[in-house]
Amino acid sequence: MEKLAIEGGKPVRSSPMPPRIMFDENEKKAVMNIIEKSMTGNQALDRYGGIEVDSYEKEFAEFFEMKYATAVSSGTAAIHSALASLNPEPTSEVITSPITDPGAVMPIIFQQCIPVFCDIDYDTLNPSPESLKERITEKTKAIIVVHLAGIPSRIDEICKIAKEHNIFVIEDCAQAHCSKYKGKYVGSFGTLSAFSLMSGKHTTSGGQGGMVLTDDEDLYWNAKRFADRGKPFNSIEPTNLCIGLNYRMTEIEAAIGRQQLKKNLKIAEKRKEIYINLVEFFKKELTAFRILEADENSEPDPWFLFVNVRKDRLNTNNQLLAQVLQAEGIPVAQKYVVPIYQQKWFTEKNTFGKSKLPWSLSDARDIEYEHCCPIAEKALDDHMTLSIHEYYETQEIYDIVEAFKKVEKFFLK
Repeated sequence: MEKLAIEGGKPVRSSPMPPRIMFDENEKKAVMNIIEKSMTGNQALDRYGGIEVDSYEKEFAEFFEMKYATAVSSGTAAIHSALASLNPEPTSEVITSPITDPGAVMPIIFQQCIPVFCDIDYDTLNPSPESLKERITEKTKAIIVVHLAGIPSRIDEICKIAKEHNIFVIEDCAQAHCSKYKGKYVGSFGTLSAFSLMSGKHTTSGGQGGMVLTDDEDLYWNAKRFADRGKPFNSIEPTNLCIGLNYRMTEIEAAIGRQQLKKNLKIAEKRKEIYINLVEFFKKELTAFRILEADENSEPDPWFLFVNVRKDRLNTNNQLLAQVLQAEGIPVAQKYVVPIYQQKWFTEKNTFGKSKLPWSLSDARDIEYEHCCPIAEKALDDHMTLSIHEYYETQEIYDIVEAFKKVEKFFLK
């Protein structure tokens, strides 16, 4: 297939895509200010004794028009703290999507709860409200709703179902920092929401970080306590109140995050512009590929793009397509992930020693996971991923479209 990459003399794109430069003098200055203060003994790098984490929490909550925010060390820590704030009983069930990062499911296991996977909407790869409703039992405690790749889920429908059954909703906004649904930011619909602030996301707090949002004051204090070993925040009790973990964010991370938060809207607007242009060009100029689109109620802030492949129109498979497009200089991958319930750690229940907890608990419901989400499996097989970021310009958009046109022409039936 190397011949295809140089058909006509050379690949469509011979130079690398532009790098994503996340930091500038603002982040540098913010960090150096803290370092310089610490050199005089007047500034701790831990959150206690500083102002950066407290300020970041306040500004983050204000941005999303929520009352409370708790800064933590990662997106996984955010999911874990949000779920732990609900204090679920062991073997409680938590419904979520099979198309997500393991870090969004492992907290369920750590809380000795049972993950239940709902199927997805093929057109968005997000949780299907209809499938989710079918998975609810008397043991269901919460729903973790993934807004995958910056495309909002049908969160209003999911929240309505949850309210009818008195179930908590946690929004996983790791990949959807500025996405909106019906004019409102995702992350502001559910009982709580969790954000990842790792370096690959829309904004970062310096490599890793996370944030929990909620309007419920009691759950806010619960999440805050859990993220700091059960410390008795907002309590007269002198000793720790519950078990928890050390998920604190540092002053340096928060200082970076505060500068990044100021760039959130600008980054989102540029990503939306790239997304809209690619969607339109694919519609006009390609027949075997299309960019996955959000519905009319959504304003995506894409983290990456799903590309649907019409296999019936091509004489090849996604693996070869990805290899050829990569040879043309385009950052694509054959497939996003394997469904969680097909991953080794999950199928073998590699959790706590040989215990197979929490499934081995006496009152855990027996759940059949094999092929439990057929639409999700098909959707993952039918979609490649295309990396984008806010530094793409007209030339990058043009090259992506031209490469897909070239490959489509070569493989078209």
